[in-house]
Amino acid sequence: MKATAVRWFPLIRCGYGVALLGVPGLLLRLAGRSRDGRARDAARVLGARQLAQAALTAPRPSATTLALGAEVDLAHALSMLALAVTDRRCRRLGYADAVVATAFAAAGVFAARRVHPAPVLPRAQRPLARVVCLRDTIAARVAALTIPPPIRHELGTLPGRGLEG
Repeated sequence: MKATAVRWFPLIRCGYGVALLGVPGLLLRLAGRSRDGRARDAARVLGARQLAQAALTAPRPSATTLALGAEVDLAHALSMLALAVTDRRCRRLGYADAVVATAFAAAGVFAARRVHPAPVLPRAQRPLARVVCLRDTIAARVAALTIPPPIRHELGTLPGRGLEG
């Protein structure tokens, strides 16, 4: 996965989130679930989460934010596996969503390992750089609590370390 693929990753997540918000019934039917209101509402909530995660990752993705996103996706995959095991009516849907979440988690890990330091932005774009720096600082502090030290060291994420440049 090259640097351009790292940029496409949030856009793919955004497209999935828009699909979950816009046509949840279609996606539920594809996953083998009827269009009941509860499942549709859950799909829309998941779509909103996907959009929020894409929005946080899209501007100049960092290894830390991508790794934390992979953790969120992995937790979602595990929760969907638990749903599939405990509720027969949602078994196919749970497995299907677990596969999608696992794919997003794997893509996030690969993207985190391949992200390059961002270049210094021109003066007109520096407010964006401040927001991205704040996002990365918060992400690094969360990563210090949730990502095991050997993986954190490999990704180059240190608590309190902001954006390079």
